[in-house]
Amino acid sequence: MAQIKAFLTNLGLLVALSFATGSLSSLFLAGLDWIQHNGSYLYALPLVGLIFQSFKVPAYLIIPATWLSHLAGASVGREGTAVTTGRELGRVLGEKITSSTIFPKAGMAAGFASVFGTPLAGAFFALEVGEVGKINFRHIPACLFSAFFANYVSLHVYGTKHLSYPSVFLPSFSATFYAQLALLGLFLALIAFLYKRSESIIIAAFDKSPVQGPLKGILAGLILFGVLSIPVFHETIGLGSEFLLRPFTSVAPDFALWKLLATNLSLGLGFKGGEATPLFLIGSHAASGFASWFSLPLGLSAAIGFVSLYGGLAKTPLAATFLGMELFGPSAWFIYFIITLIVLFGAGKKGIFSNQTWADYLPKPIY
Repeated sequence: MAQIKAFLTNLGLLVALSFATGSLSSLFLAGLDWIQHNGSYLYALPLVGLIFQSFKVPAYLIIPATWLSHLAGASVGREGTAVTTGRELGRVLGEKITSSTIFPKAGMAAGFASVFGTPLAGAFFALEVGEVGKINFRHIPACLFSAFFANYVSLHVYGTKHLSYPSVFLPSFSATFYAQLALLGLFLALIAFLYKRSESIIIAAFDKSPVQGPLKGILAGLILFGVLSIPVFHETIGLGSEFLLRPFTSVAPDFALWKLLATNLSLGLGFKGGEATPLFLIGSHAASGFASWFSLPLGLSAAIGFVSLYGGLAKTPLAATFLGMELFGPSAWFIYFIITLIVLFGAGKKGIFSNQTWADYLPKPIY
């Protein structure tokens, strides 16, 4: 009887957590959509930088903080905000109501799933992200339930609309084709390595700045304002979701470089937001450029870059595989998985989540 009561209590809490997270993701996306349609205000960057440098942003204010970053035009993403919101809601439930440790993971799954409309990817992102190469199988049912229910709430209660991507297909088998895909994986691994190293350099350099306190935030805003005012960086302002479909039909490889630099600067200088959407854009545009050089299918290459660059840096190959299947169809699932692994190991030991650890049985990069 006690076990049934505990099960029903946990189920009720998962329903509440998923509904709340799906609701907050919908609110968050609605705010981002309003910002996207009303323009970015670059001149506000010093003020926003001042705010972020003067106050430590608590988790419960991460949504308005990310809105501020986007409103000022910082090149940041959205998944970090949704995942943080879900995790913190789950943490509160776990600490205040029950001793179960499952709720932060379930909240992360709900946040990722509802912000991108990808429940399988959301569930496995939460399962993989803590320790590279290790999944707690007891958490699978709760993460799947929360991811699917939160996504359902976002779609059918609030009417959230997600971007529709083209389906991609594998061409006929040939040794040359798969050799070119391996080269694409190494190319994306190099981009991932450069992305992480350049971000680390920017953070270290800014930490050593002689300017401290609130003036440091103003300096951060002025630096980013100056960079984003340069014409080649204009397309990198804000989330950039209007460019998500471009690499599937045309080639603009220079955009990947400018977006990489703008995102590194925005996050390295302390502006709030995630990294998924910028990495989707960087990976897909870089891969479509690679495809034009090696005569690979443009859409397939863009889809691979889209999921594998982020999945490799997040160290979540299963989540990247499911993300590719949910967005672009299942035909290339094993390509997403293999190339994400290439990026994962090629990018180095550190990914975009500093507190990640590696399972003992996994070989670790030496750098």
